Amino acid sequence: MLVAVPIGLMSAIYMSEYAAEGVRTVAKPILEILAGIPTVVYGFFAALTVAPFIRELGNDMGFDVSSESALAAGLVMGIMIIPFVSSLSDDIINAVPQSLRDASLGVGATQSETIIRVVLPAALPGIVGSILLAISRAIGETMIVVMAAGLTANLTANPLQAVTTFTVQIVTLLIGDQEFDSPKTLAAFALGLVLFVMTLILNIVALYVVRKYREQYE
Repeated sequence: MLVAVPIGLMSAIYMSEYAAEGVRTVAKPILEILAGIPTVVYGFFAALTVAPFIRELGNDMGFDVSSESALAAGLVMGIMIIPFVSSLSDDIINAVPQSLRDASLGVGATQSETIIRVVLPAALPGIVGSILLAISRAIGETMIVVMAAGLTANLTANPLQAVTTFTVQIVTLLIGDQEFDSPKTLAAFALGLVLFVMTLILNIVALYVVRKYREQYE
C-alpha cells in the first residue's frame, strides 16, 4: 500500500485536475492495463527480476537479503493494485461538484490549495473505498507471494526475509485429501476466520470515515 496509494492517488489527481484531455485519454487506459495483466505474470516478473535485483542491491549495501523476500513481493503487488486506487479515485474526484472548486478559487485559493482543502476532503469517502478495495485485493493475492516471497512461515517484521501469507498457507494446508476434522483443515479454517475478521474491521473503519465526511459535505 505504501507503493500503490501514493502513486495511485497522485496519478488520479493529476489526470482529473491537471492533465490535458488528450493526455488523460491516453494515460488512463494505459494505467488500467496493469489491472488486466494476469497475476502469474507479475509473479514471474517479481521472481526473475525484482527479487534478484533487491538481493544484489542489499548484498552490495551489506544487508543479508533472502533470495525470496517480502519486499520483492510487496513492491510488485503495489504496482499491480495501482489501477484499483487510481481509476476509482479519479472517478470520485471528477464527481466532486465544480461549484466547490469555483467557490474556493473565487475566494482567492490557488488550484493546489483547492485540491488539498476542498476537493480531496469532499472525495475522501470514495477514496477510502478505493483504498479498501485495493487492500482487499492485496490480502487475497496468492501467486505473487508464492513466487516472490516463498512458502516459509516466518514470523518476522524484516521485509528482506522470506515469508508467507494467510492465503498461501491456506492453499498449502488444503492440498491433497484432507479429513474435515484434521488439524490441517482446522488450521486452514482458522486462518480464513482471521482473514474474515480483518476484512470486517477494515469495512467498519471505512464505513465510519465515509459516514463522517459524507455528513460534512452533504
